Amino acid sequence: MKIGTFWLIATPALLAMGSPAQARGIDCARASTKLEKIICADPTLLDYDGRIAAAYANALTVWKGAIAAYVRRDQAAWLQQFRAIGTADSSGGCTLDDKACIRDEMHSRVDAIESGAYANSGVYLAPDGRKLLLTPRRANDYALRLFQPAGLPDAHIASQDDPGATMWDGQSTLVTRMGDGNGLPFPKPKDTCALRIALSSLSATVSQTGACGGRSYAGTYRRDLAQTLADYEFDLH
Repeated sequence: MKIGTFWLIATPALLAMGSPAQARGIDCARASTKLEKIICADPTLLDYDGRIAAAYANALTVWKGAIAAYVRRDQAAWLQQFRAIGTADSSGGCTLDDKACIRDEMHSRVDAIESGAYANSGVYLAPDGRKLLLTPRRANDYALRLFQPAGLPDAHIASQDDPGATMWDGQSTLVTRMGDGNGLPFPKPKDTCALRIALSSLSATVSQTGACGGRSYAGTYRRDLAQTLADYEFDLH
């Protein structure tokens, strides 16, 4: 993600993660499952495990603990999926003999939970049923997806996956160039869409520039700490 004309500084998550945290990952002396033993035998995987544990401990303190319930749910959702590797509950992802896949899964989690956008990640709801999903990515990057109310499943937009499309303006404001539901530019040349999103611990206030496919996404969205991005897995891919 390029900084462009906006200045990028540490978000609240990065500020919190800069402080030391007492966190423990897998206790390799007590490793019992095949997956745990694979992690303990691989220095890279073991490093990822420690980083995830430390970032999780720090994330619990972000916004003075205001989003701790979300952080716990988000971590639990990831752990449930990850620990299912090699079991009957596996969703068809990695297998225990595919260490590269396991490494990618853990690396993706490191990127997400260490991201500067993690403190603001999750699901936001507007009073009229519109939804905003903010996904953390590596470093300070992020992805956005906004949905119109139920009954309009095809009416949604996604952030473009181009350099400069997902920006920070200061510490708590996103400036994002949006596309159609696939993150592609709108087919009509003059149909542009840019969102400026002011973030706080429990809300996101959206200002809109451009037609955005003929729909309005402006307004204030309340953060729903009871939902996680895992609840929308099929909508995000």
